[in-house]
Amino acid sequence: IIPRFSEVASMFPESKEFHTIRVQPPAGNHYTTKMMRQLSNSWNKWGSGLIAFHGQTGNIMFIGTTSENTQHFFDEINEYGWDLGGAGPCVRTAMSCVGAARCEQSNCNEQKIHRLLVNNFIDDMHRPALPYKFKFKVSGCPNDCMNSIQRADFAVIGTWRDDIQADQKEVQAFVAKKSRKYVIDNVVARCPTRALSLNDDDTLAIDNRNCVRCMHC
Repeated sequence: IIPRFSEVASMFPESKEFHTIRVQPPAGNHYTTKMMRQLSNSWNKWGSGLIAFHGQTGNIMFIGTTSENTQHFFDEINEYGWDLGGAGPCVRTAMSCVGAARCEQSNCNEQKIHRLLVNNFIDDMHRPALPYKFKFKVSGCPNDCMNSIQRADFAVIGTWRDDIQADQKEVQAFVAKKSRKYVIDNVVARCPTRALSLNDDDTLAIDNRNCVRCMHC
């Protein structure tokens, strides 16, 4: 909870208190209309009705309520499964990308990792005991849609452990269907480190040491 008290409350009584409540999003930001409706109804009841999706840490931001109503709002949303996010010198709310649910680039189970981290560090999230804030973010591939490298202290990025695996028969069939020029222009040329090339027999040559895992291919 981020407390905000007004210095002009005597002149503008309605501005006396306008606290913000941070609520953890579901892993992968997967919502249903039922979930959204429950949150909206509860916030209209106990707050201003103003909601921001999402704060830079990843929280759902419920903006504008009084000290008296904060506990009532939390108790109500907690009954149907929501929990407060972190604020202050603690483990902050984690975020994960949509992952395999919508993205073919996914290399790991983003939602499982997200839940594992949150469940293991939930006490450090609700009871600040660190000298400074600490953030987890989970991206399923090196595209890093969660900006975990820039915005997290503990970045989890899915990738592959061994060399790139290519079904060369499928590559040859793709070249036969699309043409060598198409494959060179749209696959090989997109590699920023030139780690890909097309052999004379239309198989794909991969220089794994030079692959930076940008996912462009």
